[in-house]
Amino acid sequence: LTRAGPPRMPWTVLFLELIFFVRMASAKRRIRPKFDEETGAPLNSAARAILERHALDLPGGSISTGDVDVGVILDSIPTVEIAEGTWKYVQMEVIANGLSKTLVRSYQNVLYHAEVYDVMAAQLRPYGIRCRVVGGGRIRLDSARSEVEVYGYSKTFGRHPGCNERTAEIIRDHMTSGHKVTWSDSGY
Repeated sequence: LTRAGPPRMPWTVLFLELIFFVRMASAKRRIRPKFDEETGAPLNSAARAILERHALDLPGGSISTGDVDVGVILDSIPTVEIAEGTWKYVQMEVIANGLSKTLVRSYQNVLYHAEVYDVMAAQLRPYGIRCRVVGGGRIRLDSARSEVEVYGYSKTFGRHPGCNERTAEIIRDHMTSGHKVTWSDSGY
């Protein structure tokens, strides 16, 4: 897992990572979501549940942030987290109390774009923070060659013009390791 950007509140990041790992461990005991490889349509109840949660996170959903300092939490969330190898990614806009931040995520062994969204959204929801998918595709991270390639699109969330180009810019701006970052709208 590659991280970029200086964490401002390490305890918050560690807590979010703990939630992620607990969620991934429990995923082995639950039904994995399945999406149609041609259309991106949900094929089982787990996949439909992810899309229902996504619909609740869209603007207009009502989630209370209570007394949480959302600015501190947003600042502590790394802008880019991408896994070594080739994996599906999503670009998400995180929104709370009038503040927003764009994130790029890919996780090893997470097979669908909606699952990538769901992992991140589950970490943020307890803080009253919503996120929406801006777009997605695939990211190939080859640390040995210092290369990152962004390409393709998400069949579940659709094609979003400029998403891969913007994702490549975000990675360039937030990865400190000097990787060569390229992008394309071709491929799946």
